[in-house]
Amino acid sequence: MTLKSGRTPTLEGSSSPLARSPVGAGLPFVSIVMPVRNEASHMAQNLTAVLAQDYPPDRFEVIVADGRSTDGTSDIVQALANGHSSLRLVDNPSGIVATGLNRALAEARGDVIVRLDGHCEYPNDYVRRVVALRESTDAANAGGVLVPVGSSYVQRSICAAYSSRWGIGGSALRAQEDSTEVREVDAVHGGCWRRDTLSQVGPFAEEMVRNQDDEMSFRLRKAGGRIVQATSIRVNYVVRKRWSQLFLQFAQYGYWKVRLVQKYPRQASARHLMPAALLFLFIAAAASTPFSRWGGPALALLTAAYGTGLALAALPAALRFSMSLWPGIVMALLVMQVGYGSGFWLGLCALTGGRSRMDRWFSRLTR
Repeated sequence: MTLKSGRTPTLEGSSSPLARSPVGAGLPFVSIVMPVRNEASHMAQNLTAVLAQDYPPDRFEVIVADGRSTDGTSDIVQALANGHSSLRLVDNPSGIVATGLNRALAEARGDVIVRLDGHCEYPNDYVRRVVALRESTDAANAGGVLVPVGSSYVQRSICAAYSSRWGIGGSALRAQEDSTEVREVDAVHGGCWRRDTLSQVGPFAEEMVRNQDDEMSFRLRKAGGRIVQATSIRVNYVVRKRWSQLFLQFAQYGYWKVRLVQKYPRQASARHLMPAALLFLFIAAAASTPFSRWGGPALALLTAAYGTGLALAALPAALRFSMSLWPGIVMALLVMQVGYGSGFWLGLCALTGGRSRMDRWFSRLTR
């Protein structure tokens, strides 16, 4: 297969591969790769669901790359592997996603690679449908839509905030509940690739602790490949439980986005640069307050305008989910943007010095 293709992503009629279960010996052998670290609270349930996929059991394998978990994740995986010959555990001493993916890929035997995550909940037809989507569209990469889930007030607020365009969530997190669209996008959650496609563009970039999916997607598109997403393929994504975890998550996203933009300047967009720009304006206004009579009023005006903007941005999500979540959605958007902007500025500062130390610190930020 070559990466270049002029076919339009479309799946129409009852004969669509997404509408039927594939049978027969002609199915591609699939290697499911899962990079994980400290996912003990979700691992047993989610891995059991992966092993119960309705894809023929003799046509897939599962390779879990554990990043030296300290919460017993590897013990859970190994216990399940003892009863499933199709499940294997490999060591990922670096503890980051990109190295875990590359170690799992080195062990994979499949013609098709499907990447799953330990903190997501996959329906039992996920592998079948995402493989059918990739096969029918001949895309370089194919995937579905993430559905944020959580039970606490903080989690439900975060879930609602992800539906807002102010939430920096991207197309992987936005789709109408009844949507059945198949569309071309810049990146998708997880991924489904042919092995030879990944071989053409090279391994996952191991310097990218975060945004390694975006980096790989950019290389695929640059090589002429298309990335398609079926909005009817939906995966539950368990969001962070605390505001501090959300802040650190988005600080990491912002920090490593600088590295991605440094490598591929075309990856920069106003949506990614705006949080850093807003944070700069706040810091500049606050810093000027002791030295200028206009500093205080400017800071107050900026705060009022930004607060009003966040409240208005959160309102559609509150109307869609629950008005009781409105304050929480505002808080979630604030934490996402301040976290992302802070990480972005620290990433820029790291380019001028202290990069190794800063990289190590941001590499340790986890769930």
